[in-house]
Amino acid sequence: MIYNVHLADANEHFVGFYAQIETFGSDKIKLQLPAWRPGRYELGNFAKNIRKLKISDDKGASLDFYKLSKDCWEINCSNHQVIHVSYEYFAKQPDAGACYVSESLLYLNPVHCFMYVVGREEELFTIKLDVPKHWQIACQLTSANHTFQAQNFDQLADSPFFASPNLLHHSFGLNQTTIHFWFEGGVVADMALLEEQTRKYALAQTKIFGELPLTDYHFLYLILPDKFRHGVEHADSTVIAMGPSSSINEIDFYNDFLAISSHELFHMWNIKRMRPEEMWPYDFTKENYSRLGYIYEGVTTYYGDLMLLRSGVWNLETYLKSLASDLERHLNNPGRNHYSLADSSFDTWLDGYVPGVKGRKVSIYMEGLIAAWVADIEVLNQTKGALRLDDVMRELYNHSYKRGVGYSQRMYQELLENMSGLNFDTYFSELIDGFGHWEKYLHRTFELLGLEFFISENELGYLSCELKIKDNLSFSQKELFEFWIKRA
Repeated sequence: MIYNVHLADANEHFVGFYAQIETFGSDKIKLQLPAWRPGRYELGNFAKNIRKLKISDDKGASLDFYKLSKDCWEINCSNHQVIHVSYEYFAKQPDAGACYVSESLLYLNPVHCFMYVVGREEELFTIKLDVPKHWQIACQLTSANHTFQAQNFDQLADSPFFASPNLLHHSFGLNQTTIHFWFEGGVVADMALLEEQTRKYALAQTKIFGELPLTDYHFLYLILPDKFRHGVEHADSTVIAMGPSSSINEIDFYNDFLAISSHELFHMWNIKRMRPEEMWPYDFTKENYSRLGYIYEGVTTYYGDLMLLRSGVWNLETYLKSLASDLERHLNNPGRNHYSLADSSFDTWLDGYVPGVKGRKVSIYMEGLIAAWVADIEVLNQTKGALRLDDVMRELYNHSYKRGVGYSQRMYQELLENMSGLNFDTYFSELIDGFGHWEKYLHRTFELLGLEFFISENELGYLSCELKIKDNLSFSQKELFEFWIKRA
């Protein structure tokens, strides 16, 4: 399929699409637009942004087509070798997972706005961008003359891009891989420092999985004028939207910038390569239910910050401050007493990523982080520092992605048990599939590590947290603590 993309009406935020499709003698073909995007496990209903859909033959005559579902169209194309499809897409959502167009920026997540022929998902896609010649393209797909190709729809859907005259590009080598920074809207003051720190945490993450399985990785940074924070992972890239741009070089903003970058890079292994069996392969037409969000988001959230500490990018004070902030979010959500982590993962498809009804559910990010932390400390403690969650994740990667299959909860539990020699039945029945047991596991983890946890409450009932190391650690606490924060 050949696509041409242009700025249809940049002031009104419309992007124009024109596709040329061979019919291969079919009397009818179906055009499908995805209903959701990987990285956000809720229905997106992207078809609501499409207008002016037209389908014609080689002579420009209109062809009949019918809508079969909210995002699938059937076209009558008997006796036509080629058909032509055009439409406009409304792109006014400048976050890390959507689309935005202005007079100086074309930013698309193709999963939102490109269609595929049902049954022909594996065909080659050629994308031609009709933008000014001096504009640069930032994308994990290689481009030449504003044209790039995807080997199939899955690769196209997973390849967001910026096209802009204002992009700043910086790259450096890491093992056999080239790391790219692309900045749109603002830039950090010290690029050399960002390169050094990215190198440190990227190498630490690579050590966990045993390989950096790509030739190029792209950080696409969209720096916004207002306060914002959002990141989305892709196979060989990430889009990270943050603001305000005026704060980019302030220490708290910059540390958060590093944290989300580390989180998204870890996703390059954990969800973009190894992923649950329910998502192997993706089905873009409907919900892909999974109860394993505590692995693909929770473990990633845990390691995102921890790798900054273990790589030497963050000091212990910065890390404990960030961890305490995560625990605050946990304590201020009464849903921890009412709904399981696994069910909350399943229900991202029901009520998305908003808080929803007060006290109904937990977060696959925050409670998933705690579950990962508990598992890590239990394995470390049982093996006297010889093994930890690092080893479990590496073997999960080897047992699933490297074998071309998805993983299951059973696979994860068996690896935890094989590594530690412990029985994890109660852990899964209480922390993952149950609810109301969080404090018991947290207090054990605090005690094992020699951490003190302080909670205060303001006049509005909001709980604030602080983590400190005890003054007089026992030998076993000191030893386990050192195992936990050991350089990766």
